Amino acid sequence: MNIFRLNINSVVQKFIVVLAFIPRAADAHGIEFYYFLPIPLINYLIAASTAIVLTFVVSSLFVRGYSSDHQYWRINILKWKFGKLITHWFVIFFVRLISVTLFVLVISAGLIGDQHPISNITPIFVWVIWWVGMAYICALIGNLWSVINPWKIIFECAELIYVRCASGERLSRQLKYPKNWGVWPGVFLFFCFAWIENVYSNSVVPKEIALLVLGYSLITWSGMFFFGKEVWLRRGEAFSIVFSLFAKFAPLEIRIENPEICSHCTVECRGQDGVCVDCSECFNRASFDDRQLNLRPYAIGLLRNEDTSFSMMAFVLLILSTVTFDGFISTPAWMNIQNILLQFISEISIVASFGFIAFYIVFICIYLFFSLLIAVFGGGNYSAISIAVKFVYSIVPIALAYHFAHYLYLLLIQGQLIIPLLSDPFGYGWNLFGTVNYRVNVKFVGAEFYWLTALLTIVIGHVIAVYIGHISALRIYRSQKISVRSQYPMLVLMIGYTVTSIWILAQPVITKG
Repeated sequence: MNIFRLNINSVVQKFIVVLAFIPRAADAHGIEFYYFLPIPLINYLIAASTAIVLTFVVSSLFVRGYSSDHQYWRINILKWKFGKLITHWFVIFFVRLISVTLFVLVISAGLIGDQHPISNITPIFVWVIWWVGMAYICALIGNLWSVINPWKIIFECAELIYVRCASGERLSRQLKYPKNWGVWPGVFLFFCFAWIENVYSNSVVPKEIALLVLGYSLITWSGMFFFGKEVWLRRGEAFSIVFSLFAKFAPLEIRIENPEICSHCTVECRGQDGVCVDCSECFNRASFDDRQLNLRPYAIGLLRNEDTSFSMMAFVLLILSTVTFDGFISTPAWMNIQNILLQFISEISIVASFGFIAFYIVFICIYLFFSLLIAVFGGGNYSAISIAVKFVYSIVPIALAYHFAHYLYLLLIQGQLIIPLLSDPFGYGWNLFGTVNYRVNVKFVGAEFYWLTALLTIVIGHVIAVYIGHISALRIYRSQKISVRSQYPMLVLMIGYTVTSIWILAQPVITKG
């Protein structure tokens, strides 16, 4: 009999260690319970793989063409009263004010508040509410981050003040951004963030978090100052890149139909289809009549015919490898590897760093290897690198699905800590909103719900990825026969990662009984 034992990922574990020592959250200690799988784990893996194969077969048989102008169903909700309400200047101003207020609160609490991680709002807000929660919002609703990004808001305010004081001169120096940089600055910054999340031992210490936020703020504002706000947000600001990638999956988009507006854009907002989608710079400059806030099918944004780059491919794979590594370090397999390496390297942080970097390199090598196979199966007209770049958006649903599955328990259980912390953000003993005595409800999410939701999410993510890969192949090769043939290696890759990701989710929790 297989036993599903709900375990918690690395970030939650850091909080749980602290939960054991404070009375307020004593009822949250020892979060571990069991769920007896009705069928063996291998059956789940076979079923998931079968779903991927069936998706491939159905796509190959019935999806035989793709419109180059990328037309799809959409409806402009700005024509509705609700749409006009949520885009009203006062609503936008209010949510931005809240964002900046929380930004200042998180830094202040981290610097001068109680340094006990559970008594301070900074760790739980940054790691759970913001990082996990914002990813969910951007993927399932739309790119809210582009509206409430506090670094962007504060820079805009500084720029407005500077323009008035300097007789119209712009704050940004508007230096030409080197084209060969791509999004490498964003890759580097997200790599640092991921290392802090997965390896850095003080990643839940409030003051450390606050100082890191301040350091990242200086980098971000410097990038905006030298290269321009929108350019840096598109190329260098790691989280704007991450959340915009996730938002391509979302059902909400902003769109500008008037090409004249885009002629003044500081970034290349119009894709190969000639349409301006999800460009906040053009949207903010346009009149109400030229704006669209559209409802669209999920994942359709990943099918836009956009120019991509090797650096963007590296970014997407970094997102995927990061969340996968975060799950893998909770498995017995990693514990065995770690124990072997500790015989030669005494520092556990060095071992973890080695594993983190190795995981990323392995992901890149595997993806490039399968891209080479796709190029060969497709007739050899494209290089492995060009194929890797062209198919990179088909990886986004997988990264998003694993992010959703991996962090769901963290958000729904540990996220409840924000309720008492809002009443006492500094840990000074306040009770501003009368919620300081709230107890975390560990029964809010059961093991069965978590397992089935995670399993379903992983499968759906890979099913969508297979479909997007097929559409991308049709766009590249034009021929149905060649497109299908080129996707055989991709099918193997998708099945392999489906099995691997489900195995990782289950491995820390499966034992023989």
